[in-house]
Amino acid sequence: MRAMQSPMTNRMTWLSLSLLAMLVGGTALAAPKMLKPTGKVSAGESMLQDAFAFDETGSKLATLRFTPRGQVLLAVGPPGGAQHLTEISSFTSTPEKIVGIGGHWFVISNEGQRRAAIIDSAGKFRRTTQSFDDCELSFSPKAFVAVSERQEPGGNRRFSIAAYRPDGSTLMLQDVVVDGGGSIAGADGETFLGFTNSHFSVMVEKPGAFNRKTDTRQPPQFAIRDVRTGKTGPGQSRPNWEKFLEYVHKRGEKPDLPAVIVLAEGQRGFELVGPGEKVRPVNLTVPVQDYDPTSLQQRLVGGKLVFSLLADRPGRKGDMKEEGRFALGFFSLDPGSGKVTVIGEVPLPDKQPPTWSAGGNKIAVSHKTREGNEIIIYAR
Repeated sequence: MRAMQSPMTNRMTWLSLSLLAMLVGGTALAAPKMLKPTGKVSAGESMLQDAFAFDETGSKLATLRFTPRGQVLLAVGPPGGAQHLTEISSFTSTPEKIVGIGGHWFVISNEGQRRAAIIDSAGKFRRTTQSFDDCELSFSPKAFVAVSERQEPGGNRRFSIAAYRPDGSTLMLQDVVVDGGGSIAGADGETFLGFTNSHFSVMVEKPGAFNRKTDTRQPPQFAIRDVRTGKTGPGQSRPNWEKFLEYVHKRGEKPDLPAVIVLAEGQRGFELVGPGEKVRPVNLTVPVQDYDPTSLQQRLVGGKLVFSLLADRPGRKGDMKEEGRFALGFFSLDPGSGKVTVIGEVPLPDKQPPTWSAGGNKIAVSHKTREGNEIIIYAR
């Protein structure tokens, strides 16, 4: 077992390695430009909830508002333009999150258990989902995917997966049961490795073929099992099974994304895992020592990974307490080429990363004022 490292130790390791890389390279990298606001969303007498989402095109922003009369409203429309209001007070008084797909909106509540209300493009309340632990969006097929995990008395793990089309109709209701030894129930000895393709698929280990003449078994094989059909594809051999399992672990960190950015071993930068079985280093093209590697947030927007990192530059203006120390940096990564494009930064008052959403060529970032929350819109 590896020795545990404190966050401070990891941070110092990150800084030391980053500074060394800059000295060896001999190239001075400039900090990103500050993004200029192009709009603002506020709620007047109502209070904006710190949960909002762009649609895929960035033409509509969904926000949650609490009125002085105790109503909970979902407001959808162009940022700063006319809003279509839907009252969801009967569903929840504690909305937690919004996600949008295919012109429809899923409002997640958390009142002991998470559920989602499905609102169509006309603002009509369609239905609610069953309860779940966590959720994600699938872009192929387009669906809202809700997942729950339960430890059963006999030692089995049961994953309950529900997928809903954007219009609220049920696409899939399936359970995947894994016993204490890692074998999947009803899967002929296949071992569970992790989910992929937004929980529509399971990565499995198939036992190698047994040779009766030599009384030996071939090395294990990797395969993909379809959760909807329960069928497993053909097995494929891997030259270095242990190294391949490292890839599988990284791939399983965010099964909803076709490619995912993860921290490299020892927090020595970042790696891009996928598409497919590629694992490549990520070059930020900016002074990496400025950023907290553990603050990474990422979203899939128009086929690109848009991600953010918290910038912390003590004494950039001569005083650690001076305005300008903290910022939220935004980047775009092309999964095909692995190339990173620097979008820019948004100034922050402290080191708490704010909520943000991206759609089309826009980024919306929450901003706290004395009067409450507001949302600042930036173009990228």
